[in-house]
Amino acid sequence: MKTEQSFLLNDQNSSWIRAVSLFLLFISGAIFPVFASDMEVESGMDWFQMAMWLAGGLALFLFGMDFMVKGLLVVAGEKMKTLLAKLTTNRVMGALTGAGITAVIQSSSVTTVLTVGFVSAGLISVTQAAGVVMGANLGTTITAQIVAFKVTNFALLMIAVGFLVDFVGKLQKTKAIGQLILGLGLIFFGMNTMSQGMAPLREYQPFLDFMIEMQNPLLAIAIAMTFTALVQSSSATIGIIIVMASNGFLTLEAGIALAMGAHIGTTITALLASIGKSRPALRTALVHTLFNFLVTLLWLPFIPELAQWAVWISAHDAAATAASINMGEHVPREIANANSLMVAIALVVFLPFIPVFVWTVNKIVPPDEDEKSGNQLKAESLDPTFVSTPAVAFDAIVMELETYQKRQSLFYKRMVALISEPKFEKLSKEMSNIQKFRSYQQEILRYLSQVGQGKLTDAEQQTYTELMNVLHSLESMNIAMRDSVFDVLLQMIENKIQPSDTMLELVGQLTNEVGKAMEKSLLSVIHKDVDMAYEVFGSKETITHLIQEALNHQMRHLHASEKRLMVFRYEMRMVEGFKQLYSMSKRIARMYLSHSQANENSIHD
Repeated sequence: MKTEQSFLLNDQNSSWIRAVSLFLLFISGAIFPVFASDMEVESGMDWFQMAMWLAGGLALFLFGMDFMVKGLLVVAGEKMKTLLAKLTTNRVMGALTGAGITAVIQSSSVTTVLTVGFVSAGLISVTQAAGVVMGANLGTTITAQIVAFKVTNFALLMIAVGFLVDFVGKLQKTKAIGQLILGLGLIFFGMNTMSQGMAPLREYQPFLDFMIEMQNPLLAIAIAMTFTALVQSSSATIGIIIVMASNGFLTLEAGIALAMGAHIGTTITALLASIGKSRPALRTALVHTLFNFLVTLLWLPFIPELAQWAVWISAHDAAATAASINMGEHVPREIANANSLMVAIALVVFLPFIPVFVWTVNKIVPPDEDEKSGNQLKAESLDPTFVSTPAVAFDAIVMELETYQKRQSLFYKRMVALISEPKFEKLSKEMSNIQKFRSYQQEILRYLSQVGQGKLTDAEQQTYTELMNVLHSLESMNIAMRDSVFDVLLQMIENKIQPSDTMLELVGQLTNEVGKAMEKSLLSVIHKDVDMAYEVFGSKETITHLIQEALNHQMRHLHASEKRLMVFRYEMRMVEGFKQLYSMSKRIARMYLSHSQANENSIHD
């Protein structure tokens, strides 16, 4: 796992999680006591105490999940990006990649964010992304498997160890590992707190009667779906389901129905968060939604059979004991196994039909005119989630630069074509595209500035400086094309001036060499290719020769007529513009080589 409102887990979502956590604490500590005394008289239960434990435990769970995911982004973010880039060559590998990454990070949201970024940048198709997203749903069931084991007894130890590593750690990754352990400890501690808070309900008959009503699968699905959409975490819902099962409140069938609702609820969050993003990103969100709805529709008539299979698997689980089975303590494991089994079988069933999923979402969200023409210029890979994780944010910026380079290359070719056949209508259209490129570049620059406001390591500071200089060079390129090419062409059209055939031939060769240098300079940064950066400087002799030839041609044909002097000025301004474009290309290549040399020296040191 954009942009944005993020696809799923972004800064906005993190703030939302914190807001929900604080609201729950506020409810448990401030509002609920107003009604608690009357309720206690009626039932004889300490409702305030119970609400405080439940709401506080859920708040700790959500906060721990947020903390853990941020730590994981720092520790494994770059590896996740690399895996997603390399292992989505076919739908099976895509699904395995999505499942594997999500199993490690315990958040399908982050996997989906990265996937949508790749789709938006054009690096993978919606078809490839569909496999990853489907696999991510399988990976997120690992959360339930972990929660189902009795690890809550070690929660305080994990909190202590995580805090200690974070506190004494000097390196960013060391501190991130501490945050990861601390977050995981908070998750388990929150679950333990909720479990203790629910204990008195075992003797409260109205609640037990309500749990009997939960046997209606449609009611259970609706409740879990609503709750998941509220807290924006299917993991939180699954955690509560496991806690309730551990306290004996849920049957296996009810737990399965609630898990179904959690899967649907997380798609609502995905759709809301995809508003305002690119159409490919929205299609990816719809694939996620369709898959989870179809999983529920597939299994809804077969909940009893799924429950029987889960019982059989759990009875043969190496972690299960005869005592736990006889005492009925295996229900949480059965729910976790049913959850994994439900998604795994659905994945096998639906994976061959990915083309049908893609066809369906393309019908629901057809391409607009900008998408058809390829003229949409909007940064789609820059998810706010990554701002607090510079290593991942820089990868997202480089990904966006690759998209920029492809579009700039096409734009440059259209601009060069106008030199030999200048037409006012085409010129006006391309001049408006110059402003679009400037806005595009400024959008990337603003995102980079946000990343730079955080704490950066020395290596990250070097990357930040390099990317900042690259973006400023791109802005200078846009200005040079506007002032020295488009403005000149416009004035030549107005004054009915046509360059000579010899000059057009020289400019044609010059523009070809400069175009190659512009392309190689950016690609050297994108692909970290030193040889390509050196090739930019290798063009210097050829370009200098062509510029001198253009000047010599002008001097040979220069005479004292006003029109000829005007032609000379216009053609020399144009040549000077391409000279500036080449200078900016050399600047980008030089900065990359300096950065590469600095990294090499730091490794040797």
